[in-house]
Amino acid sequence: MGNLIASDAPRLPGVGLLATFGGGALLMVGLAIAASLFELQHDREVQRLNEDALNLSQLAFDAESLASRMHAIQELGAQPGARAPMVGGQLHDVLRAVDIDQSEWERRVADAQGRGLPVEAKTQLTRLDAAIATLRAAVELPPTIDAAAAPAAAAKPEAAGAASSTAAASDAAYLNAVEAAQSTLRASVRASNDRVVLYGYTASQVAAAVVAAASLLALAFGAVLAALVNRARHESRVTIGVMGQLLRTDPLTGIANRRGLDENLPVEMSRGKRNGKTLTVAMLDLDFFKRYNSRRGHAGGDSLLRTAAQAWRKQLRPTDTLVRYGGEEFTLVLPSCDAEQACQLIDRLRPLLPDGQTFSAGVATWDFTESGEALLRRADEALLLAKKQGRNRTMVAGREDQISLALSG
Repeated sequence: MGNLIASDAPRLPGVGLLATFGGGALLMVGLAIAASLFELQHDREVQRLNEDALNLSQLAFDAESLASRMHAIQELGAQPGARAPMVGGQLHDVLRAVDIDQSEWERRVADAQGRGLPVEAKTQLTRLDAAIATLRAAVELPPTIDAAAAPAAAAKPEAAGAASSTAAASDAAYLNAVEAAQSTLRASVRASNDRVVLYGYTASQVAAAVVAAASLLALAFGAVLAALVNRARHESRVTIGVMGQLLRTDPLTGIANRRGLDENLPVEMSRGKRNGKTLTVAMLDLDFFKRYNSRRGHAGGDSLLRTAAQAWRKQLRPTDTLVRYGGEEFTLVLPSCDAEQACQLIDRLRPLLPDGQTFSAGVATWDFTESGEALLRRADEALLLAKKQGRNRTMVAGREDQISLALSG
């Protein structure tokens, strides 16, 4: 029986193979998660760069506006002396606005320099800040504004002359500031488009490709793992079925054993009760088997048991069950069969034994109320009565008063 199990039981997939594909699937899932986290971190970094670039762009625009207003001061100071009172008032207002903007500008430049801007953007911002300072010096803006003195100072002829003498310097400073503002703007645009690339692809594209590839590989590994697990489960069920069949099969004769009878008889009893069909069991015992075994040897006795089982099984219906009950004793489970039909079947089985071997039989029909053990016990009692009356005959339980003659062999 051990050899049968070893030869019939299918091989299950190795634990190493399952672990390989399971680990591969987990690795791919981990890679996909890592790539997703990297892409998320990169997107946050890009968002921060875009915000910095936007602030830098706003600084560039404000710087150009500031430079224009400073240049306007120089132009107002250069107007003819006849309009000095009006110019002085306008100059006072512009100076105050420029002074406020200049303070805000310096604060924002310092804040931008403290951010993680690209090197080029910081360089251009430094250049822009220097250009604004140069322009401020060129138009000779005072560090503080005196509201009473500013109009009078603007109205003096020498103030107009001083403004006229610095016109060329302020024009050059203004152009330099505007050009620096535009360079800063270009740097901010480049900063906003700055990405980590690999072979021409952006980091986001690379991360998305890694996530997609890892997800597909994880699905592939998972599908293979699921297939292996299902195969293992199927083969385990097959193995359990084979082993169960072996446990219910007599290894010598190949027919059902006592365990098989214990499982089959309750099923047939339930079916018979449900369908209202009769159920008959018969106990068969080879006559003088020990004498035959002693004369022919154990090999001869085993051959007789195998020959009897195989020859008898061919005479049965597909619904009938032949069981080796133990030793030289067999049991027949015959659904939809009464005692007379069982006796006729047993008579057909007798001539199939070799060397003139005979057997005794006891038959019992189920009464739909007794247990399987009680039914088998009645059949066994009928068998014992047949053996007491001389063997080579069939007795039916409940008909013990009838005389059963020995059958001619």
